[in-house]
This record gives sequence, C-alpha cells and structure tokens, in this order.
Amino acid sequence: MSDLQERDIRRTREEMDQAKARSERDVGGQRLPRRYHLYDKIKDHVSLRTVDLIIVTVSALIILLLIYGIATGTPPA
Repeated sequence: MSDLQERDIRRTREEMDQAKARSERDVGGQRLPRRYHLYDKIKDHVSLRTVDLIIVTVSALIILLLIYGIATGTPPA
C-alpha cells in the first residue's frame, strides 16, 4: 500500500470517528420524558409489592363502583 493510500485511510477513519462522537453526543443529549423522572423517584422509595397493592385496590374500587352504579341506576323512562 502506498503512503498516499495510508493517509487517505487514516483521514477517512478520523472523519468517521469524529462523526461517531458527534452522533453519540447528540443522542446522549436527549432529555427523557417527565414520566421517567417521576417513575425513578417513586421506585427509589416504594417497593414493587406496594405498587401491586395500590393497583389491585384501585381496580377493585373501580369494579365495585361500576357494580354499584349499575345496581342503583334508574332505567330510562
């Protein structure tokens, strides 16, 4: 390989490395949506079992309120 070809290869590789660094910097600079920050705060202080309990409780309340609404609702006249 000639000296000229080696320099071209090195220059091309250097340009590719610079482009890669710019790309990683641009992608790394993206901000996460607000919900991820909220989830991170919750997960640091609340166990998974507690979250499951809250989900089950809210689901049960929704079902009970739906049944109550159906049972006490008046049919259209």
